[in-house]
Amino acid sequence: MRYKIETERENLFDVNMTIVMRVRLKTAVQFDMCKRAFDRAVSVYEILNSRVVIEDNGDAFYVDCDSPRSSFTESELSFEELINANEKSRFKIEDGEYIRGYYSHDGLVFLMHHLGGDGKSLLFFIETFMKILSGESVPKVPFGRLSVSDLPADSKLPYFYELFIKSWNRKWSKVRRVFTFEDMDRAFNEFWKTHETQTTVTIYNKDALEKMKKESKDAGCSLTSYLIAGMLKDMPINADVGLAVDGRFDDSRLMGNYATGIHVKYRFDQKKSIGENAGKFNDLIRPKLNDPRARYSVLHIVGGMDPTLIDTLSLESSGGYHSKLTSRFREIMSYGKKKRDLSITNLMKDIIPNKYGKYEIEDIAFVPPVVSYGRNLYGIITVGDRMTVTHHTYK
Repeated sequence: MRYKIETERENLFDVNMTIVMRVRLKTAVQFDMCKRAFDRAVSVYEILNSRVVIEDNGDAFYVDCDSPRSSFTESELSFEELINANEKSRFKIEDGEYIRGYYSHDGLVFLMHHLGGDGKSLLFFIETFMKILSGESVPKVPFGRLSVSDLPADSKLPYFYELFIKSWNRKWSKVRRVFTFEDMDRAFNEFWKTHETQTTVTIYNKDALEKMKKESKDAGCSLTSYLIAGMLKDMPINADVGLAVDGRFDDSRLMGNYATGIHVKYRFDQKKSIGENAGKFNDLIRPKLNDPRARYSVLHIVGGMDPTLIDTLSLESSGGYHSKLTSRFREIMSYGKKKRDLSITNLMKDIIPNKYGKYEIEDIAFVPPVVSYGRNLYGIITVGDRMTVTHHTYK
């Protein structure tokens, strides 16, 4: 295999790029069985049997890896302790390490680098893991993601954006440099000397969930908009809100990074109820969700930029590289002080089954990474009659 890293390039040098999920089962299962299921699940995914190479000209590729480093181990750490321990241990994607699994008293914890896939991809991996655990056979799963050539024709950027991309590529070409995994290590280690995240997990039972569904329906909005309005209630600012969007065009269950997104600005109106604000917010985002240009603009921009210039966004944010030119670029691209105030990913309900033979998933907690362009990351997922909302931010 040999696939060029294009639209997902911004994930390459970001120092916080790990998706986390905790799976709690209703039936106890032994560690050895889980490890065998994990190893088998890794073996069936093409992307998890690859590694990342950065070539001399700065291009990066997924290529075959004969001995991927993904691992499954026992741990006495809690869920949040596992997050904190792993965020300080860089995934060696150059050696084929995209995913780690842990058998803990808090449940089964899976952590995956975003270059291994998006949130849905990790859910698909968990589905494969559960099927193997229950004795089912599973097929090989090919690599999948969105390249620039895959993007819809009607998502093409306006001419102004093309000029913007050409202008910045031309400026960068005068001072261009190629970054390496050694640069990544230095930036990573320096950043995590002074940073640590915190995670809050809130679980809504059937009654609470049904109540919110009714209130959102009465407000004429989605449950996601209703939840966001509640988050904005105590934020006295015109908040920049980003929503992750699944870029898949069909029901493909390939593993890869299909993540894209939109963002809007909204100030909570204290004279109106949460439901009324949620309705207004929903009206604001609906046109963007239905507009291919809005949905895929970030992928066009990242895919059109010189890849090494995209690398500077994360390196500037972590202190791994600095210049006046790239510092300005970082601010324009909202990686500096103008970070998203809220970033929300809702993986919705029942993307994967919750029953596998004698095993049943009780709930899943989904924790998105605190990416360089976000302050408060929220992950939402519903399994059966329970919805879990996590808040992930820096301490």
